[in-house]
Amino acid sequence: MIKKLLNKKGETYIDVAITVMIVAFVLVFSVNMVSLVALNQNIKTMADQIVDYASVKGTTDIDSYIGDLSEKTGIDFTYSFSGTDYHSAQKVQLGDVIECKLTYRVSIIGFGESFFPVTVSASASGISQVYWK
Repeated sequence: MIKKLLNKKGETYIDVAITVMIVAFVLVFSVNMVSLVALNQNIKTMADQIVDYASVKGTTDIDSYIGDLSEKTGIDFTYSFSGTDYHSAQKVQLGDVIECKLTYRVSIIGFGESFFPVTVSASASGISQVYWK
């Protein structure tokens, strides 16, 4: 059996080299996918935290909180509030919906010097808990 695998024609060496290359591709791909799933979960958690904070404050003017959150996590994401009816100057009336969408553009590493850009996004919504006169 071993003599059959280690023939002198060199076919086995090529098979082993190709197998090692395929295994390396699979490992790099799986590591990138696991990191993207973890990043997506972090972005979703941050979107939930931002909406909770905005709901309690009753406003979407929470740039300092979002800046602190971005600094603590080390993720420089962009955010937007949509579908929100403003009472006045970014204040959301009691019972109105606050929707937030976070996006983060990341490049996953390929082989050599290749990078593949991927956009990770998450959204969350909540209801304002503040009555504005």
